[in-house]
Amino acid sequence: MPTTTYYLNGPTLGSSTTIFLNSSLTTIAPNGFYSDGVTSREQIDGVLLPPSVCNECGVPCGETISATGATGVYLLNLDSGSTSSDIGAIIIRFSPASVPDGIRVTYNGVVYNSLTSQVDGFHQSTNPNGFTIVGSITAVASCSSWYPAGATLSLNEFIYSGTSFNPTGSTQSITISPGDISLSPSAPGSCLMVIPKTSAAPNILNFEFIGPCGSTVWGIETFCPLLLTGFDSSIRTASPDCFIALTQTYYNASLASTPGTVKLYDFVYSDAFGANPLAAGFYRATGSIFGGADYFEVDANGVVISTGFC
Repeated sequence: MPTTTYYLNGPTLGSSTTIFLNSSLTTIAPNGFYSDGVTSREQIDGVLLPPSVCNECGVPCGETISATGATGVYLLNLDSGSTSSDIGAIIIRFSPASVPDGIRVTYNGVVYNSLTSQVDGFHQSTNPNGFTIVGSITAVASCSSWYPAGATLSLNEFIYSGTSFNPTGSTQSITISPGDISLSPSAPGSCLMVIPKTSAAPNILNFEFIGPCGSTVWGIETFCPLLLTGFDSSIRTASPDCFIALTQTYYNASLASTPGTVKLYDFVYSDAFGANPLAAGFYRATGSIFGGADYFEVDANGVVISTGFC
């Protein structure tokens, strides 16, 4: 689709009030919808209406994005690529501070909200479509409107413009249930989410974050889809077995950025897309952990909860 040069009376489309046809800002652009590739706004008689997320476009994967601001719901679309090579596991690293924040991602009609933390492992809302709220249990002083019983909050809406999150002027009614709250004894650090992408389309992922307390500070690192690295392993056993044959290939999504080397709190899968977590039990993986005949234990969520050396 061809593009046309327009001129704004502000630094971004999200912060401007009018779009013009000339650099001297004297000729107002026609009525209609305008987009910068992330934000879409309608202009009527020289006045830009509140921005909205462009549902058919998004920020390219591979970027690091941060948010610092007021209580609210923050919206972001991510473009994971649309070519035949843009397949694999989309890995997201979500790093909230101590004050609790929530995340959920919708891709191809499915909501993803499971995380594994470098501090204490698995976190997920009991509602498969809910926000998973992570943070420190010691930092809930500003969360009294909903912690620990839950509540329905009216939150201001923000959308990502490509450089920052800007208010849309709208609000959303967000219900927090007790099962959405999954806090840690301390700040959970980097939390990893895996979203399997098995085909070129669709390419857009819809991110929603909530800062339901007095303020919000968090960041995400987005990775483009890539097939996970495999390692030699064994069939599942009920207890550690250092002599069982290595007849299987499994794949880890690594918190420590050691693909193919299993470590504590990694997600482990039976496929390279990250779609099928391993069943709970013990598995052998020679040389993958400490350099010897090692084993690891997986829980019902496919997360490594212990490792051992034979």
